[in-house]
Amino acid sequence: MEQVALNIDTIAKNVERDSITVSYSKFVQELMVSDDIIRKTELNEYVTEIFTHTRSSNQNIYSIVLLSSKDKQTSDSLHYNNDILKTLEGIYNFKSDEFRKPVFSSIVRDRSDAFYYYSYISPIFSSYDNSKIGSCIFLLDTRELEKLVNTTELTKNSLLLILDADNRVIVSNKGLKAGDYYEDVFWQEGVSSTAKDEIVYEGKKSLVQYKKIESTDWKIISVLPTAELTKDMKPIVTLGIWLGLIMIIMLAAIGSIFMYNTTRPIMLIVRFLSRVGDRELNYRLKIPSTNEVGIIATHINHMLDNVEEMTRNTVENQTSLYEAELSKKQAELSALQSQINPHFLYNTLNCLSSIGLAYDVSEVVSISSAMSSIFRYSIKGQDLVSIKDEMGCIKDYLLIMDIRYQGKFEIVIEMKESILEMKSLKMILQPIVENAMYHGLEMKTGSGRLSIQGFISEEGYLQIDIEDDGIGMTEAQLSELLTGIRESANTELLGTDKQGIGLSNINKRIRLQFGAQYGLDVASEAGKGTKVTVRLPIIEPTGKMHLLL
Repeated sequence: MEQVALNIDTIAKNVERDSITVSYSKFVQELMVSDDIIRKTELNEYVTEIFTHTRSSNQNIYSIVLLSSKDKQTSDSLHYNNDILKTLEGIYNFKSDEFRKPVFSSIVRDRSDAFYYYSYISPIFSSYDNSKIGSCIFLLDTRELEKLVNTTELTKNSLLLILDADNRVIVSNKGLKAGDYYEDVFWQEGVSSTAKDEIVYEGKKSLVQYKKIESTDWKIISVLPTAELTKDMKPIVTLGIWLGLIMIIMLAAIGSIFMYNTTRPIMLIVRFLSRVGDRELNYRLKIPSTNEVGIIATHINHMLDNVEEMTRNTVENQTSLYEAELSKKQAELSALQSQINPHFLYNTLNCLSSIGLAYDVSEVVSISSAMSSIFRYSIKGQDLVSIKDEMGCIKDYLLIMDIRYQGKFEIVIEMKESILEMKSLKMILQPIVENAMYHGLEMKTGSGRLSIQGFISEEGYLQIDIEDDGIGMTEAQLSELLTGIRESANTELLGTDKQGIGLSNINKRIRLQFGAQYGLDVASEAGKGTKVTVRLPIIEPTGKMHLLL
């Protein structure tokens, strides 16, 4: 059905294409409006050549008629019947100005030879002022469609119908008369015309399928006897039944052998493991068999010997291993904290030198005070400090940056007082702010904005977002950065930029101190900015910590 529908649709599109070619030929356009008899005679010769060429290139076209608005007719005189033209005019009134859309007609009969035809009727519009100047009518032979249906592969008693828009039979593969109505055909057989799936046709249970062809408004209907669809499967079903019986007998024999040689020893192993599960570790399995089950029993006994020895060693070494692990973690924390890049120090000293030499103003005092506060804060002995102290360090740093860039950047800090009293690791926020300034905002043309927000997330952890609207990162740069953070490599913001602060170090410090559920997330888009999210546990001023499970 899909193939037949595709072929009919192809025929329709080819006819539509040829109709357009004929209608908008310059000779046809001139013939439709010309009143000069001599010129019309010349144009008729050209148009006749167009007709001949069109019919030779499309075997479905039986005849062509051009009808001007002045009721003057030009046709392929060999083939066209005026009775058919009058019938079509009575149905579609194509001479009127209201007829402005092409249409495929219902089938019409040629009384002289008793054959049915269908037409493609298309209005012709002037290529100058778009007014209607006539109509182009293609007469199409249904016998070409009979060839299409008869060459379709079907089962012996299947029925294939092509119906026009009025549900009249155009062609069928079983001798149904062209022009009969589809409902009449089925009512004669005692079958409901509303059947959509299964019907009884010619005394046989059959499947009915419908498909509509949108280009012509036709329908294809197939009726296939169910028995013929499944006929070829009967030998396969018989073979399957015999193979199934043979397989059942073979499986029963194999199962009996398997039960005897395998199941009994396995049951012994199950009972043995039950006793071992009850902490009878000194009990050993005894199976005399030398097959695979016997080998398993031997390995289980060796395993129990090894477990017993390992248990003794574990008890002896547990305390020393625990202390070694604590020492290792402390060493990693100290090492990571010492790796913070001194980039800020160098840039600040350069800034101080430049301002001092150029201006001799009070800004040097402000920078020196802020610098002194930052260094005093960084060498504090304790690892846990309040968020308020962390923000104080950031504000000192931003004071220096504001003097250096002369108010180029807008700084927005949003944190409640309750969050400022909570505790965090020291020096984990200032490096992120520095990265935002140097790698995001400093390279941006014009002013920029840096936002720092702290709040308690819905999941129950402390979240601090540091976001800038700087130059951002490409997808490749962001992917490289996130990979470095996840793998705890010595990766810096913007790939190999030596001025970047090691975000991976900060992430690793947080994870080692509080667990894998905390750390950093980075989101960025080139040209729009970067957002770093810090996830921390809630640590109250008293030191009480709320960790996520």
